[in-house]
Amino acid sequence: MTPQVRRQVRLCGVLIYLIRITLIQGEFTMMNVEERKQVIKTAVDAAKDSDVFILAGITCNSTNDTVELARYSGEVGAEYVLALPPHAVPITKEAMMDYFKAIKANTTSGLVLYHFPGETNITFSPEEIVEMGRSGLICAVKNTAGMEHTQELILANGHNPDLKITNGFDSLAFAAMACGADALINAGSNMTPGQYVKMMDLIKEGNYEEARRIYEAILPLLLFQEQNGNTEPGLCKYVLSLQGFDVGTPRKPIPEVSEESKETAKKLLALAESI
Repeated sequence: MTPQVRRQVRLCGVLIYLIRITLIQGEFTMMNVEERKQVIKTAVDAAKDSDVFILAGITCNSTNDTVELARYSGEVGAEYVLALPPHAVPITKEAMMDYFKAIKANTTSGLVLYHFPGETNITFSPEEIVEMGRSGLICAVKNTAGMEHTQELILANGHNPDLKITNGFDSLAFAAMACGADALINAGSNMTPGQYVKMMDLIKEGNYEEARRIYEAILPLLLFQEQNGNTEPGLCKYVLSLQGFDVGTPRKPIPEVSEESKETAKKLLALAESI
């Protein structure tokens, strides 16, 4: 990765190194704490002496394990940690706030809220998220929610530089940036990083028409990640293999990509790379 690309990746809020290393090792919900520490340390070492920053995913289903990863991330030099509310069990917002406060109190890394109501059944209002930023609890949010929620969040924050707003849905990447989001954190940027960087640069320049043309070329591949039984880890890994990155196959029970989907993915990748 050249210094120029490293700089652009940092501006996008997307760490290609970290995500690719994670894909080699396995999906985070299927990795134990020690494996995840190894991934974080490897990413930190790979990014040394570059402009790339590390955003380490630390979500576990127990506060103790999440705090342990948060503490470790800070100790080895990850600039930020990304925390999602635990899966599987009903948890109140009050309990969630205690969870995030425990993370914040035990790491030197900046805390980024991963807000994904569709996965956790925990929905924070735009006002609640903005207050988390104003209180110093979080420094950014990955808002994997609908466009209406993201736009309300941008408006409620008033472009306060102390709270950076990113979007997590590939299908809303263009709309979120055009409405004023600061960055993107998503799966599709692994498959088409150059196109994402160019699209974001064009949006920042106010050239929405050219940015839209790029987005329309990459969107079919992005959407294909969750069609025909595909999964983001499976399809993303396959597309990376087409680009020369040996990242293996998904950990079970996540299935590999079907032969039919592989052929479609090749065509959609060619379309994305034609821009």
